[in-house]
Amino acid sequence: MNLPTGEHLPGRPYLHGRELEDLAVSFLVLVLLFSNFDPYDIPYVLVAVLTAFIFHELAHREVARRYGYIAFYKRWDAGIVLALLIGIFTKLLTGNTWIFASLGAVHIYAPYQYWYDKEAYGKIGLAGPLTNIAVGIVAIVLMRLLTHFTIPWYVLRATAGVNLWLAFFNLLPIPPLDGWKVLRWNTGYWAIAIGVAYLLRAFI
Repeated sequence: MNLPTGEHLPGRPYLHGRELEDLAVSFLVLVLLFSNFDPYDIPYVLVAVLTAFIFHELAHREVARRYGYIAFYKRWDAGIVLALLIGIFTKLLTGNTWIFASLGAVHIYAPYQYWYDKEAYGKIGLAGPLTNIAVGIVAIVLMRLLTHFTIPWYVLRATAGVNLWLAFFNLLPIPPLDGWKVLRWNTGYWAIAIGVAYLLRAFI
């Protein structure tokens, strides 16, 4: 089993070594993409991407480790290059960046389990999008309490939008996205989750 630098064992919640580097690289690339490569928009999307991406991946990681699995985030270099090429090309062509969000994933190993546990993997898959939905709801509520078109309001708007977009994207029932794992485990939970993620975007 090839693990990144450092010990990635259940019960070791902290981030270090290669995993921290992979999260940081993926985070910075997503900030560029969601800011539409506009330096003036970067401050508004920093909080959005932090809550949407980092919280999403840590939720997968935490639930997996609660099942006793070895779990750690690993970036996908080909996906990062593809995302940047698509983003730059569409920005030049249309003025708007198309976002390819598959920059990496939480890798899970169950060294003492020799079968695929649909429920465990379904709950692990659902943890990330549910975290995005929860953050999106909080951001929408806070938006309603603030004066419109202020800096905090724009930050919350971006936070709600990015979180709910990532929740919906990741719940698409396409391997290897989270939605495929959730659908294989429980069709009802998958339908509710992707429906809520889609509908909540109307409140932004």
